[in-house]
Amino acid sequence: MHSTVPHRHWVNVPIASIEDLSDAVYDAGLEATQMSADALSGSLVFAEDHGIIYGSGYIGGTVALTGPLSMDKITFGLGLDIRPGTWHWMTERRTGDIGVFLPGDEHDSRYTPGSLYATLTLDAELLEEQAAREEVVLDSKTLGGTRFHTRRLTDLVIGQLRQQFEGIHRGVAGGRPFDVDVGEVMLRTVIDHFGRAPFCYGPPASYNVHARIVDRARSYIRDHLDESISVDAVAAAAFTSRRTLFRAFAEMLDDTPHTYVRRLRLHRIRHDLASEAEKPRTIALIANEWGMGDLGRMAGWYRELFGELPSKTAARAHGSADGPESKGQ
Repeated sequence: MHSTVPHRHWVNVPIASIEDLSDAVYDAGLEATQMSADALSGSLVFAEDHGIIYGSGYIGGTVALTGPLSMDKITFGLGLDIRPGTWHWMTERRTGDIGVFLPGDEHDSRYTPGSLYATLTLDAELLEEQAAREEVVLDSKTLGGTRFHTRRLTDLVIGQLRQQFEGIHRGVAGGRPFDVDVGEVMLRTVIDHFGRAPFCYGPPASYNVHARIVDRARSYIRDHLDESISVDAVAAAAFTSRRTLFRAFAEMLDDTPHTYVRRLRLHRIRHDLASEAEKPRTIALIANEWGMGDLGRMAGWYRELFGELPSKTAARAHGSADGPESKGQ
């Protein structure tokens, strides 16, 4: 039903017929069955921010939904206002329940009128990276399969998210901007519920071990900076696991592999912008050469790191007026 999700803006899908609920979770293609003769109502809302798709559904009818929520991503579901008679896998669900649905696993649910839920969908690699920033482990083994967590959401979290999403469902028709606070609360909630502290098998890794890992990783990154770089490839080049790679970067550089790669690329872009030899080339071409094809995001990261837009760097280096900041150049 959907093609793309606008970056950092909510899109609204009014529920006018049972077919609208095939994407009760973004792009899921669920089998939706209307379970009562009453007219359906409600709405679905979606937004995307930094690779994470956020969604919510307010369902004004009794419906059954079956099928995988995603074939290649992990989805977390948060029950914000779950009405009596709602169940998953024939087990009744309540407000505050939080579940994880792994890629390809079958989802089977029944929702009753007035139910409100929220979802968060992302790649396993991105989830692991976000958890590592919080110094916890959250991989497929830790998640333990498709399931509902035994501990429910706190009343504070429920109240905060329910109020936010009720407002989004009421006022999103005009393309309301994505509220970063919503994403932060949902992501932290998921990490708190499903993450765990790293196990320590014997003495912790020594400083020298982590130093060697980071040294090998940095060498690989520098040699492949203009190519696509995955965390798995960096870990393999450093002769370590993904988890240890994250720990080594955190200890030695107070950084993650992803943000380190991005920082180096931004520095290469800055160098090229200030180069007389690169003057005829556009900012977009230079950025694309260093693996940063999304010019808008690149400009935001560039300004965050250097305190100015790329266009200002280029203009100063070449003695011309500043470029149009509104274009992110």
